[in-house]
This record gives sequence, structure tokens and C-alpha cells, in this order.
Amino acid sequence: MGPEPFPLPEPAVKIADRFANWLASIDQTNFFLALIFIVLIWLARNVIARGILELSSRLMKQLSVELPEQVRNELNATTAILIVVLALFPALGVLNLPAPAYEFLNRLLASVAIIAVFSGWYNLSGPFVSLLSNDRFRKIQMEAGWMERVAQFGVLLFAITSLLNVWQIDITGALTGVGVMGAGIAIATQDLIRNLIAGMNNMSEKRFAVGDVIQIEGVLVGTVENIDLRSTLIKGFDQIPRYVPNSDLSNAVVLNFTHRTNRRVLVSIPLVLSSSLAQITQVRDALRQYLSESGDFELTDDAPQHVYVEGLSDSAVPIIFYAWTRNPDYANSLQVNERLSLKILEIIEFAGTSLAYPTQTVELAKISAPDLINSSGS
Repeated sequence: MGPEPFPLPEPAVKIADRFANWLASIDQTNFFLALIFIVLIWLARNVIARGILELSSRLMKQLSVELPEQVRNELNATTAILIVVLALFPALGVLNLPAPAYEFLNRLLASVAIIAVFSGWYNLSGPFVSLLSNDRFRKIQMEAGWMERVAQFGVLLFAITSLLNVWQIDITGALTGVGVMGAGIAIATQDLIRNLIAGMNNMSEKRFAVGDVIQIEGVLVGTVENIDLRSTLIKGFDQIPRYVPNSDLSNAVVLNFTHRTNRRVLVSIPLVLSSSLAQITQVRDALRQYLSESGDFELTDDAPQHVYVEGLSDSAVPIIFYAWTRNPDYANSLQVNERLSLKILEIIEFAGTSLAYPTQTVELAKISAPDLINSSGS
């Protein structure tokens, strides 16, 4: 007769009995089907995730949105985890667990899903912030490191709040304190917040970019050196940098000289009043010919051209020359104006007339000698 088995303690016996009863209550067919389903989902998780992302990418391309490779990889990992977690939820019903165990595992799976989602958002904070310096934003340069940290802090805060809510931990008092503190910080930093909102508004409108020559009407003219969410660095033509708050830029009239496609040429040519009709029309026609044949000026309908006798003044017959250069380059406009000025002098000389200049005639009345003596004596 063999030795008797070691007797188990009574609590262990009760646990063993409960475990045996639980195993007996499980439908073995459904259990093995659920197990096979979970194993298949686990093996095919990456394939399914890539298929979902591919479908999403095609839909986003219809909206002219292209996801970077780093974003796609991060979304693929997060989607794969969520697919496995979602597959485990129906398996809990097959296990026929007691209510406390079922609720605990249900919350555990929900926590895993929340951690997966928010960890993906946390890792994507950098790539999303870096979009502000992409070509889609006209090469706007800015210091985005602190923005990334703020975004990551926000993701962590929402993740912790969501996890505590899943585990039914009351954080009402803490949220009230955070709200009061946030209101105080908002009041203390209202100028900063106003500049942040104005900076995002300036970037969304794309009124200017780094390297553009702009004029803030009534303030300064200069080149944009750097754009941040709080202020914009503008270097004037005197090479002195100015840090302009974004709220001032948002409310100001900004002229962007870099965005123009042409430069205007406006010259008034005063001919002397003694010029004959033939000379005036000869000068006008020669200027029109130069405008159309020189190749310096834009001749499309978008760039109007005018060469006309403007009228009569006290000392001249002015002819207006109005046109636009082919490109906005400053050096090119100087060369165009130089050639035009020399051509004007040549045309006027060939027509046998001359340029007028402001004159004033003073007539002196003749006074006789007796009248001069009488006026001085009186």
C-alpha cells in the first residue's frame, strides 16, 4: 500500500474545488474557438493594421493629406495592439468568470487600450509639431521644442485622467484644484496666451514667411528672420533686429513685398509748354513703342500699361508712363528704370524739344523818378 498523499489545507481545497467547478462550467467548444480566434488575430495583427492604415491613407489622399513614414509606423504599432485588445474582450464572455474577476480583467484590457492610444499620441507629438516647419507652412521656421513638451504634457495628463476614470477613482477634487490653478495661470499669462493665439493665426493665414520683405504700416520695413508662436523677429534695413509681438502683427496692416510678381514703373515726363503738337505726339508714340518692344515690361492684361498726355500744368505738358516690370527683383527694376530714363532723354532730344522745369515769372512795374521821390518823401 503506497504512502497517503499530503493533505491540502482547507482553504486550498476550497479554491481547488471552485477552480474545478469553473472549468466544468466553461463550454469547451466555445473556449477552443475563442482561443483559436485570439491566436489568429495575434499572428495577423500587423497585416490587419497595415490594411487599416492603407485604407485610411487612401481616404486621406482624397483630402490631399499625406502621412509621413514615421507617423505611419507609430500608428501601425498602436493599431496592432488595439486589434489584439479588442479581440480579447469577447473572449472574457466565453470564460464565464465571476463578476469581480470579469470586471477586473475588463478594466485591465481597457487600461491597456488607453495606454496604447496615448503612448502613440505621446510619440507622435514631435512629428505633428514638426509639421509647422514643413513646406506646407511655407518654410516657417520656429522653435518647436517647447511646443512638443507642452503637447506631451497634455497627452500624459489626459492619459492619467482616463486611467483613473476606468478604475473609478474619484479625482473631482483634484480637477477642481487644477481648474482654479489654471484660471490663475491664464490670468497671469494672458498676454502670452494672446500672442500664442495670434501666432497660430498668423501662420494659418500664411501672410508672410521667413525671408520675406514686409512692411508693418506705420512701424517698420524689414526682412522676416524667424517666426515663433510668441513673437516674430524682423530685421530692418538698418540691420537692427526687432522682436514684434504676434498680437501686434495680427492686428496690423502688413504689406508683403516678396509676394508681388511685378514692380510698378510710374514716370511723369514734363515737356516744355513751347513744344509743338507734332513734337508731343512724337515723344508719346516713341515711348509707347519702347514699352512694347524693349522686353523690360509685362504686356499681359494682368499688368496694365498706359502712355498718355496727362494734361496741362502751369509750366509743362506732362506725359505719364505707367507699366510693370517682368519680375519683382529690385536690382532688375533699377536697371529697367535706368534704361527707361536714358531712352526718355534720347527721345526728347530726337524730337527737338526739352524737359520743363518749374518756373515763375515776376513782373516789375516801371516807376518814374518823380514818383519814386514823392513816395520816398512821404
